[in-house]
Amino acid sequence: MFFIFGINQKRRDLDYNSNLIIHSCGKYGRMEVYMVYSLFSLFFIPIIKWNKKYFVRYTCCNQVFELDRKVGKKIEHGENVEIKDEFLSNLGYENGLIKCPNCGALSSDSFDFCPHCGESLKN
Repeated sequence: MFFIFGINQKRRDLDYNSNLIIHSCGKYGRMEVYMVYSLFSLFFIPIIKWNKKYFVRYTCCNQVFELDRKVGKKIEHGENVEIKDEFLSNLGYENGLIKCPNCGALSSDSFDFCPHCGESLKN
């Protein structure tokens, strides 16, 4: 007898309708909310989810923030919640990374050109 099982990390986009806002980057954008979790499967059937984390990504500059767990659960269950700045925590992606002046994507400081749009990252 043998068992087929697996442990994977999954991402699920949550249904969150945000208004068009001016973000701190100075551009118009929306917030996308998603959840990342670990999943145990047995015979390709999902059994257990754990280690849920909720994130917010701004579409204008691709900045990602971790969302407060309580607020994330409310959004996951379909509640209409306003995301305030105090619910977000910066993930610290700026360390060792450069923000592209053209598209705002973050990439390693070892790149000369942005891998997303091709713009020069060096002055």
